[in-house]
Order: sequence, then structure tokens, then C-alpha cells
Amino acid sequence: MTTEVRQPRTSRGWARREQVLRAGQAVFERESYYQVRVADIAQEAGVSHGTFYTYFTSKDDVLKALIDELVEVSFAASSKPVTPDTTPAQQLEETIARFMHTYRDNASMHRVLEQVVASNPDFMAYRRRIRKRYIDRIEATIESWQSRGTGEGALDPRHAAEALGGMVADVAFARYVLKEPLDEDIAITTMARIWCRSVGIPG
Repeated sequence: MTTEVRQPRTSRGWARREQVLRAGQAVFERESYYQVRVADIAQEAGVSHGTFYTYFTSKDDVLKALIDELVEVSFAASSKPVTPDTTPAQQLEETIARFMHTYRDNASMHRVLEQVVASNPDFMAYRRRIRKRYIDRIEATIESWQSRGTGEGALDPRHAAEALGGMVADVAFARYVLKEPLDEDIAITTMARIWCRSVGIPG
């Protein structure tokens, strides 16, 4: 999906845009996406409709900015260098833990995204692009292991990435959005073991 980029020209403008953005986050996390109106966001931010439209074109524009922010935080967290002198299995578990913890801390916005994806074709396409970014990285990691002679060489990297990436994302959704009674630490350890056995990583 595309939105009109409206960049503030002053530090005061950036502060006001941030004010509106955080208000939008509060409203989306509190209400159903379908119930949220521009008026609700403006009221939460304590600004006029005119001020809102100075920085955003619609409630979808606000939501996309929030999801962009969420994706970058999540991707950065799971892309940080892992602890030195650890095995591939330990590195994998550490990466999964970072993804899960970031998802947990932003579960309300993940809920909103999945809610709007169900009925909005633009957000559906956007969600697919987000997912592809993660799957591409997982595929590249599996290929890297295979090129170094680590892991199951006969495994198709793309399909493995789709399956294993989907497993982690679905468990995160189940634990933090659906509130399934899963132990976080056990879930992380279990997924790491399943992943290692699937791709042939010792551990």
C-alpha cells in the first residue's frame, strides 16, 4: 500500500506528529480497528482535525506508520549480533527469543495488523511484503549453513524457511495475542530444537 509522505519541517512539527502517532497507537490498541475514526485519534492527541491532516491522510496512514515502526523494531531486534563463541543452535535460540520478546512487547499492534489484514487488500499486500522480508532472511541463513557444510544439504531452503518461520510467527501469535497458556521459555527452547533437527544443526 502507498501513503502520502508528509514530513514535518521543524522539530516542533516532528514532536506534534509523534504526539498524533502515539495517540493513534493508544486508540488502535484500545478499540477495534473498524471502530476507530480520525476524530478519535485527534481527540486522544488533543489536536484539531486540521492538525491531524497536516501529518496524516487517514487512520490507515497512521496505522501504516505504526506498523512500519513495529517492523523495524522487530527486525532490528532479531538481527542483532548474537553472543560470541556460541554454537549455531545457541545462536538460533537467542534469535528466536529476541523475536518472541519483541512480539510480546508489541502484541497489541500485532493484533491490530492481523485484524485489518482480513478485510483490507492494501494491508494484505503490505503484510505479505513484511512476511517475505523475514522469510528471505531465514532462507539466506539456511543457504549459508548449507554452503558451509552445516545442516541438511538436501533440504529446500525456501520451503524450510516458510515452514520454520511460520511456526515461530504462529506460536508468537498464539501466546501473545490469543493468550494461549504457553510457557514462554519452554516455547522458545522447543522451537529452537525443532528448527535445529529440521535443518540438521547439532543441538
